[in-house]
Amino acid sequence: MEEAKNMALLFFMDHLMQKNGRRTIHDLSCQFGARGFSEEMRNAVGTTQEGLTEFLQGHPSLFTVEGDQVILNGHNDLNAKNNPLLQSGVRSRNYEKEAVDFFVTKLTKFGPELQIKSLLGHRSQAAPEVRLVSGRHLKEFCEFLQSQVDYFVVEGDRVRLKNMPEPDENAIEMDDEGRPLAGVKAKQAAVEYLKSVLEQNEDQPIPLDLFYQNFCQRFSHTIRQDVATNPKELLQFLKLNRGLFFIRSNKVSLVKNRPNEEGSENGSDEGDETNNNGMFPLDQSSLTRIHFVKALKPAQDLIARLWQDINNMEKKVVGLDLKTVTVGVDGEIFLSLGVIATTSQIGIFDLASSDVIILESGFKGILESEKVVKVIHDARRVASLLAHKYAVHMRNVFDTQVAHSLLQHDKFGKSLHEMRPISFINLQRVYYPQSIMLSDVTPRKMSQSPNWGVRPITEEFQLTIVEEAHCLLSALYQALSNLIPVHLRGLFEDKCIEVNHPEVLLASPNRPPPQPFISSPYRASTRRDARNGGTIMQSFSPAPYAAAPRPQMSDACTQTFSTGDIEVLNVFYE
Repeated sequence: MEEAKNMALLFFMDHLMQKNGRRTIHDLSCQFGARGFSEEMRNAVGTTQEGLTEFLQGHPSLFTVEGDQVILNGHNDLNAKNNPLLQSGVRSRNYEKEAVDFFVTKLTKFGPELQIKSLLGHRSQAAPEVRLVSGRHLKEFCEFLQSQVDYFVVEGDRVRLKNMPEPDENAIEMDDEGRPLAGVKAKQAAVEYLKSVLEQNEDQPIPLDLFYQNFCQRFSHTIRQDVATNPKELLQFLKLNRGLFFIRSNKVSLVKNRPNEEGSENGSDEGDETNNNGMFPLDQSSLTRIHFVKALKPAQDLIARLWQDINNMEKKVVGLDLKTVTVGVDGEIFLSLGVIATTSQIGIFDLASSDVIILESGFKGILESEKVVKVIHDARRVASLLAHKYAVHMRNVFDTQVAHSLLQHDKFGKSLHEMRPISFINLQRVYYPQSIMLSDVTPRKMSQSPNWGVRPITEEFQLTIVEEAHCLLSALYQALSNLIPVHLRGLFEDKCIEVNHPEVLLASPNRPPPQPFISSPYRASTRRDARNGGTIMQSFSPAPYAAAPRPQMSDACTQTFSTGDIEVLNVFYE
């Protein structure tokens, strides 16, 4: 009975810790039927709300009962280290060992390497004492894993088994030239081996977990880190080679000469015929074609060289990417880096160092040029920032996010408003998986989001920065352009305008067009006048303490507030 009481106390403490330390008696009594709350525990605490209240009041060092409210004492300071019920002197079970065994089992089944947050997600299936011992939050969970050095190895945001299975004597470690397998060569070697395994069992599909075991028996962990460190990552890797591997119901077989079956997990074959559009490959040898600038004069020179490339193109198309950082508790977004790619060189502009680079280097001129197609993924995320902070409105944009949504709309008939946005890495997986296969990017890098605010910028990081713009221009632009049906091209162009100039498609007779922004008395401002055919109007600010200009009616989405008093008259909403 004493053991059942302790288990019940742990259960209610765990429940309260997850609910910010305060719940009602009624809510706690509803947990009598929860998984993990045994009949012995119910009998120990009483089977009614009155019995539960009396039980909790009997432990005043742990709980405070105020009316129908139950409060966990010291909620903010309580953890596995100072929990009195988990101290070795008052327990008959080794909860720490149980927690270790639980997570070793999960890593053995789903690993042997996983992201720490993925392993943390399995903790909900554990007993309450295991959840308490292993920590309440991600930070405490990491500390728990790091303390168990005999069982786990923590590297960054990942954890793996220390004693994980290693390959047999037939392991592949070297390439044909006698150098350790890594990067692209490791991926190619993995494809050849996995293909040979399936050829030996051509009549019978192989379950994914068994297929991964074969993979682990042939390649060491060092090589697996470049390909796949768990069955889920192996599934993603196989889908990158959908011309060879067919996956259905978590079973793998070789692709035969048959059309791609609707509803399979094999993915789409869209974009498989893309080429590099005459663009140079992206590797260490291409660093001489990547130029990083962080001052106005070098930026002006680089823009001039980019314009030379653009003017020599038969079809003037560039890859564009704008990297942002989020700062402060309010999550304010700032531009950090700008990338413009042509077929012969790529420019990286450090926009965090100075706003002048956007406005005076010629960067703005390329963004607003009607004769240059800018290929970008998800322009909406930066269009508002460019418009409000810099008065820059991108023109002639080819938005791959819009293209993907239209293709899904045409294929499945779903409304455009119901379409979920697709990340760039998933866009590559769908339309140009070769770009991932032909790069040194590892599953670990694919699962991490780089911090674009990091300085200084190394040469290796430059390759990461330009990867998106390079892929957009070299492959995705042509692939998606070819896939958009003729009857949807007009809608596609309208949608690309809408994400950059919402006032164009949202204008109504009840709402006046946007007015030119009236600058504050302290700084000059350049704004585009929508009434004068898109011509630039330069307004120079008066001296400080000058009389404020007469308030003008302005669209809410284009209004910018700066110093001084600004009055908005008659704001219209859709």
